[in-house]
Order: sequence, then structure tokens, then C-alpha cells
Amino acid sequence: MFDFNQSYFKLFGLSEQFALDTSKLANAFRELQAQYHPDRFVNADDKERRVALQSTGFINEAHESLKSPRLRARYLLTLKGVEFDDEIDTTSDGMFLMQQMEMREALEDAQSVSDDSETVLDAVEKIGKEVKGLSQSLQDDFVSHFDTDNLVAAKEAVLKMKFFERLSKEVKTLTEKLEDDMF
Repeated sequence: MFDFNQSYFKLFGLSEQFALDTSKLANAFRELQAQYHPDRFVNADDKERRVALQSTGFINEAHESLKSPRLRARYLLTLKGVEFDDEIDTTSDGMFLMQQMEMREALEDAQSVSDDSETVLDAVEKIGKEVKGLSQSLQDDFVSHFDTDNLVAAKEAVLKMKFFERLSKEVKTLTEKLEDDMF
């Protein structure tokens, strides 16, 4: 019987920590998907089909949560009893918020610097590297705070990660658009 109360880490046979082997996660995910996929239960009774469907949903949610550094960090905190309210939880770090605005402005400015897609792409890639570096630094901060049980600071790091996640998506979308325009 599938255990819906197990932690996502246990489900995939991983240690309960921020750093994880992504290839092991991917392999365990594929194995569990094959084992519990609803198509395997087509001839089963209604209860078994329903459990297979719920199991697959649980497996997918667990995989998405552990695959994303921000969601993995958030999940680790929830395992320690830290609660999140997506409607009201945000960082109040004014310096950080100013940095985010400046990076967004730099991204907008990069597009107006030149009509040459290659020049704009170089500027956007530079911003992307900066975002990636700052995001990695934030993940390191999370680990440091989490490992010392400073859960308030660890939660603050997770809240900040959300900003970088959005900024990374904007950089990726713009990069793809510029690359498409070049060809």
C-alpha cells in the first residue's frame, strides 16, 4: 500500500537535506511513475485505480517540490514546522527589494541599448549570470541558516529565492525570444 504520509525525501530514497543528487531523484521518479502509473491499473477495481491516481499525483508533487531549490528549501522548513502564507509572506528587506528593481531595470535597459539582437543577448546573458550567482549565494545562505536551526533567517532566504526564480524566468524568456529573433 502506498504511504501518503511519508516525506518526499523518503519516497525517493534521499537524505533529508537541501543538497541532493538530481540524477538519483530523476531515476527514482521514473521508477515510481512506472510502478504506480494509472495505466497499469486499467483492469483493477475502482479503489485500486483511485489509489494509483492519487499516488501518481503525490509522486508528481513530491518530484516538483524536490526538483526546485526554492520549493525544496520551503519543504524542508515545513518539515520543521515553519508555515508559509503565500498571500502575505514576502521579504521586508528594503536593500534586497531595491536590488531586485535595479536588476529588472537593467533587463529592460538591455533591450533598449541596441537594435542588434546579438549585443542585447550579450547584455541579457551577463544579467543572467549575475542572477544565477546571487541565487546560488542565497541558496548557500539558506543551507547555513537551516543547518544552524535559524529557521527565521532560513525562511527569509526562501522568500527571497522566489524573487530570483521570477527574475531567472524573465531572463530565460527574453534570451529565448532574442535567440529566435536572430534566426
